[in-house]
Amino acid sequence: MHSNDLGFLVVAQGNRLAGFNVLVGGGMGRTHGKTDTYPRLADTLGFAKTGEVREVAEAVVKVQRDHGNRGDRRHARLKYLLDKQGLDWFREQVERQLGRPLAPAAPVHVSDIEDHLGWHDQGKGRSFLGVFVENGRIRDHEDRRLRSGLRRVVETVGGGVRFTPQQNLLLTDIPDRQRPLVDRFLADHGIAGHRTLSVVRRWSMACPALPTCGLAVAEAERVLPDVIAELEAELERLGMADAALTVRMTGCPNGCARPYTADLAFVGRSLHKYGLFVGGSMLGTRLGTLYADLVPRDRLVATVRPLFERYRDERLDDERFGDFCHRVGIDALRASVPVSS
Repeated sequence: MHSNDLGFLVVAQGNRLAGFNVLVGGGMGRTHGKTDTYPRLADTLGFAKTGEVREVAEAVVKVQRDHGNRGDRRHARLKYLLDKQGLDWFREQVERQLGRPLAPAAPVHVSDIEDHLGWHDQGKGRSFLGVFVENGRIRDHEDRRLRSGLRRVVETVGGGVRFTPQQNLLLTDIPDRQRPLVDRFLADHGIAGHRTLSVVRRWSMACPALPTCGLAVAEAERVLPDVIAELEAELERLGMADAALTVRMTGCPNGCARPYTADLAFVGRSLHKYGLFVGGSMLGTRLGTLYADLVPRDRLVATVRPLFERYRDERLDDERFGDFCHRVGIDALRASVPVSS
């Protein structure tokens, strides 16, 4: 949510949708060597009732159209206009477009996020099933025929298909009585349930990168599963197999897999080399910091291992890896665990 140019955060009153807090100015894109480009988290602009969402969105887009940098593609993003003019100025411009004041943001406390994997009650005798799709790639392997299994379910049972920001898939509107049938179809195709996943794999994500993306300078989607396997082994060795952390990998600095908000991230710098970021948050509300640069692919886990060891010994109760790194501070982490770059 905070990674987007424009976002709407749900505001509920009991079981009723009251409206949305409007978030503006997020964005992950940056360019290596260009310090005037950077990732940014969105600011909270105000509140919009459900019937006002499109009107407010149009006003935000018009302000960017009229005042944003249209001459430099690297700066043609809302985040740079916000940083140049300030949030108060931007709000005034949006209100001018609306012809009325924008309501103040509602108090909202977000303490966790849900990936919706597994079965969930949808109401009225129906359920939806969240299916893990590693790095968003739906395809058949010899032992896990995900594409064929999902097709069998949709053609036989019906229902809907939705995709999530975590690159997973939801099978919706499944009659409750057919849940066992869906489970059998998926099992027949080698598609195991989410409970077989490690926490670190469940919350991992990569962009397509090489060879699909012309901007990529390093691998991401094709190598992250192996990196996750190394991380799983390392966390198991340290007695932290249940450690909760988000891991992201991208093939370039543009940040399509939202690496800069992750607990741990690997951002492509050149072929087989990455920048290693730590200290983001599960909620996506804090940016990570570069810990080590130009780390070879085969040294990624070795480079982060000393941080895991310190995290194991010094973490607070229920403290996530990114929260720990943020609390200790990047300078203290570097001082106590020398790294090469």
